[in-house]
Amino acid sequence: MPSLFVNPLRLLPTVQRAARWSLETATFVAGLPARVSALLDDAEGLVRQVSVVVDGAARAVAAADAVISACAEIADRTAVVASETEVVVGSAAHSAAVADEMLKLYRPLALDAAPLASRFVNEISEDEVHAAIKLFDQLPELADRMTALMPILTTLDTVSPEVHELLEVVKDVRQAIIGVPGFAFFRRRGEDKLGEGD
Repeated sequence: MPSLFVNPLRLLPTVQRAARWSLETATFVAGLPARVSALLDDAEGLVRQVSVVVDGAARAVAAADAVISACAEIADRTAVVASETEVVVGSAAHSAAVADEMLKLYRPLALDAAPLASRFVNEISEDEVHAAIKLFDQLPELADRMTALMPILTTLDTVSPEVHELLEVVKDVRQAIIGVPGFAFFRRRGEDKLGEGD
């Protein structure tokens, strides 16, 4: 029959191991709050960093949207400016072509007129310029008088045969008077009288 008595010395290593394990467990458990607190602090710092990164990313996205909008606006303005520039260039090309045609047309005339214009400028006096200006000032009144005179001038065509006949009659009367005897004497006497009166 086996003995129920156990030597305490044989249990000592087991008790030591159990005590050591209990101590380590107690130490581990006692250090858990500090470790958990450190982990929480680390997690909180990490969350803050993530929040900063997220805020920076949000600002970057907003800035990118603003840049994209600005670029789109610049592109639109550039398109408008390009279109307007194309119109201006087309208009300038057309104007240049017209100017070239006019230059070809009027250059010979200008070359021919240059000596006459130079002579006119060299020979005209200041008094003549003032007289021309005065004449231009009187042109409206002259135009009004010519307008009133035109109906009279149109009747000259009908009056001219009668005037011609009148001149013929005067010529006949003159010839008749010259044929009167003594007319030359009376004519000389009349001329003498007129001379005395002067």
